[in-house]
Amino acid sequence: MVDEILGVVIIGIGIILFLALISYSPADLPPWLFFAHSAGTRDLTQNMIGPVGAIIAGFCYFFFGASSYFLAVSLVGVGIAKFFSPSFPVRERIGWLALFVISGACLFELQHVFLQGWKAAFNIPGPGGAIGHWLGGGRNESGKTYGAFASLFNVVGASIFFTIVYLASLILMTGAHPIKFVKQVIAKIREGIEARRQQKLAALTENERAEQERATLEKQAEKLERKLKKKAPSSKIEKGDDETEEEVEALPTQKFPEPKIIDASVPAPAPKPTLAEINAKRAKKAEKTVPTLSEMHLENYTLPSLDLLDPHDMELRTPADPNILKEIQTTIIDTLRQFGIEVSPGDITKGPTITRYEVYPARGVRVDKITSLERDLARATRAERINILAPIPGKDTVGIEIANSTKIKVTLRELLESNDWEQTKGRLPIALGKDVYGKTIIADLAQMPHGLVAGTTGSGKSVCINSIIASLLYKFTPQELRFIMIDPKVVEMQLYNTLPHLVTPVVTDPKKVLLALRWVIDEMELRYRIFAKCGVRNMMGFNDRPKPKSQAELDAEKKAAAEENGEEPEVIEGEEEDEIEEEVVAPKIQVHRDDELVIPEQMPYIVVIIDELADLMQTAPADVESAIARITQMARAAGIHMIVATQTPRADIVTGIIKANIPSRVAFQVASKIDSRVILDENGAERLLGQGDMLYLPPGSSRLIRAQGVFVSEEEIHKIVDFVSKQTTPQFEPSIHEKLTATTRPEEDVTAEDEELVAKCLDIIKQERKASTSMLQRRLRLGYTRAARVVDILELRGVLGPKDGAKDREILVDLDSLP
Repeated sequence: MVDEILGVVIIGIGIILFLALISYSPADLPPWLFFAHSAGTRDLTQNMIGPVGAIIAGFCYFFFGASSYFLAVSLVGVGIAKFFSPSFPVRERIGWLALFVISGACLFELQHVFLQGWKAAFNIPGPGGAIGHWLGGGRNESGKTYGAFASLFNVVGASIFFTIVYLASLILMTGAHPIKFVKQVIAKIREGIEARRQQKLAALTENERAEQERATLEKQAEKLERKLKKKAPSSKIEKGDDETEEEVEALPTQKFPEPKIIDASVPAPAPKPTLAEINAKRAKKAEKTVPTLSEMHLENYTLPSLDLLDPHDMELRTPADPNILKEIQTTIIDTLRQFGIEVSPGDITKGPTITRYEVYPARGVRVDKITSLERDLARATRAERINILAPIPGKDTVGIEIANSTKIKVTLRELLESNDWEQTKGRLPIALGKDVYGKTIIADLAQMPHGLVAGTTGSGKSVCINSIIASLLYKFTPQELRFIMIDPKVVEMQLYNTLPHLVTPVVTDPKKVLLALRWVIDEMELRYRIFAKCGVRNMMGFNDRPKPKSQAELDAEKKAAAEENGEEPEVIEGEEEDEIEEEVVAPKIQVHRDDELVIPEQMPYIVVIIDELADLMQTAPADVESAIARITQMARAAGIHMIVATQTPRADIVTGIIKANIPSRVAFQVASKIDSRVILDENGAERLLGQGDMLYLPPGSSRLIRAQGVFVSEEEIHKIVDFVSKQTTPQFEPSIHEKLTATTRPEEDVTAEDEELVAKCLDIIKQERKASTSMLQRRLRLGYTRAARVVDILELRGVLGPKDGAKDREILVDLDSLP
């Protein structure tokens, strides 16, 4: 608003000055002015702007002479530029405007052909005014030079000097490119001629057009024949021949598509379903009841509404100024040209966090040369941080990515309201963010099938985990999906403890993590045994299999078939008991054996989330690594998926085995190239800007996608969790919940004799790689009481797991790391 007003003011000043100049007469001047020789001769001022206009015009004529018109026209031009382009730098152009007017005044003074009568008519020093007379000068009637530059360089030298200054100040003031303008004019003329020729061809009949083309071909053949006659029959074409040069010139020039400016930070308005329609779809989806691990049955469960999320303000997303974007792209091209690299402009894409400027390298230019000029381009563009993609994957251009001065948040509500989310065909869709082209990134956890999220503190890693959890809560009921959350940092996931989707409360003790992971492995192996018995390959096939009919349905079908055939239906036990007297038979008692499989009707997805892998790897690296590797290798078909997060992406934390089984990765800002290579196997994450700026490696692809991660606040997460938790209470799995809540009593006093015995027992356990009370009794010849005492101490210290029938105790730590 202020820029437009300033532009209007400058235009008004220029117009007022121009009207005052063209209607100026010395007779309108007041008598107190020192250059007014015929002042006050009129009773009524004839100047269009009045006495003030006459005084202003008189001063302009006295100081600048005929160059005053340059000042008026320049002010009008600057005002128009400021009005239509608010980013036009007026302050930077004021100095060049002044130099343009002064050099024009000097040129008017140096010439002796035009406007020579102004000196006597306006009582001014000369056609160039006082400045032109004193600074530029000229030659008087007696042949003597006057003025500073004319006295030093003579009239010819001063004229050449001020002509150069005049043209340079004109270019710098207007920002025009004369050579480029001439080329554009010539190109337009050629286009017009070609268009005219095409019109003439279109107006001809088919026979006339064929005749004209035949004549053209004959002329070309005659010309080629004359060239061949001039050459000797035995001569060969050499590199320096004129013919070769003509052929090179005749080669078609490389044509590139017209550059486009894509502002992806301001999405185009698209027809979206209303909140009522979206919530109605979710309510309809939630009506489907699917029994879970513990046969949970929920009635009237409603998925969260989008009203729980904060709305995104579209008014803050103002479109980018195309002139500023083009100016930066021109700076990039000019900088590359200074180093001998010719490029052509390509598309400009403004994303939420960065703007990507594409350039087309000329033929013979190696893209490695552009990559080596990263620091020079950052200096020329004054960028905070710059990243060069040479080339952009899937395109023939080189991309220079520059951080935006103002970053735009990508909210979770914006993604959940998008058509991409509503129309996704993924079985486990999760919202990750938007790429630089403004495309919504909706990943499918079932296809990933596991994910690694890594980045430094404050880069957006925890927000990404929260957005993944929130995405799944918006799609699935507790009957369809269950969570196992492992949070060694204790504070990150405590707000999810009331979720009914949890298999067990959030695991925060690193010593109990192996129990949770081993339960996942047992559940995975159980599901595979069920799949083998049912003759299916994966969980999708199991849930979609035809369900067996109940006994009541079978009896009803038999009865209907008998009635159709005219037979007397069989009497089913329990019908007409008062009329039929039968011998009472004792009911059959069916006992399930331990190895007998119980086939559930449906299986829910299980998502395991580990928030900090580094703490677990420090506790029991070998056991944690083997458990994660086993789950990620085999659990996909069983509907079990894992997301691992860490803020310490070192090689000893994210090992090769873990990386090999987790192909999909999300990298936020890291400290060094080494950390980036650990996560992505290539550089790039160290150049990210933080606050959600990320690189995403999709499943089955080696192409990294730079994107702005979705943002969800803690208040929004609290609202979602409270809404879900109020509908039902958590129903934890007894098999894992009892193991995790056991061994909570404080350790009793341990004597020195007990410590010595504990050390001996640990040596035996290291040798045998298993632990049980009976084994310690046999190997150390102990009584049951002392052996059980040692086992209890080791259980309290987190070395051994709780008792599980007649099985050996689970070893929860890496035995090699024990002293």
